[in-house]
Amino acid sequence: MDIGNGERIFETMQKFQKIAMNTKMIGEISRLEFVILQLINTSSDANQGVTMTTLSEHLNVSKSAVSQMINTLEDKDYVERTSTKNDRRIVYVRLTEIGEHSLEKALQSFLQVTNQIFGRMGEEDTETLLGLLDKLYLIMCDYTYK
Repeated sequence: MDIGNGERIFETMQKFQKIAMNTKMIGEISRLEFVILQLINTSSDANQGVTMTTLSEHLNVSKSAVSQMINTLEDKDYVERTSTKNDRRIVYVRLTEIGEHSLEKALQSFLQVTNQIFGRMGEEDTETLLGLLDKLYLIMCDYTYK
C-alpha cells in the first residue's frame, strides 16, 4: 500500500469520526451518555460494577472528569455508586434499572438506524464490508499504539 491509500483511509476514518461527533442523541440519551452507559454495562463485574479508575482509563480522561460525568448520570438515576468496606477509596459504578432500560432503548434505536443504513448498502456489499473490517481489525491488532 502506498502513502496515498494510507491518506485515503485516514481521511475516511476522519469522516466517520465527524459523523459520530455530530450525532447528538441516540434515542433519548446523548451520545456521551450512551458511550458511558455502554462502557459501564460491558465492563462491570456482575455484582459490584466498574471502578471509576477503569472508566477513566477506558475513556482516556481524568478521574475528576469521569466523576462529573457520573454525577450527571446519577442525577438522572441511570447509575449508582458504591464502595467496598475494605477500601472506601475504590468507588464502583453500576447501572440502575432506569439506566439499563435507557441504554436498551438507545441501543435498539441505534440498531434500527444501522440496519436501515446496511439495508441501503445491500446484503452482498454489507457482507464484504464486514469481512474486510474484521480483517483490518486483526491486522491493526499487530500495530496498536501503546
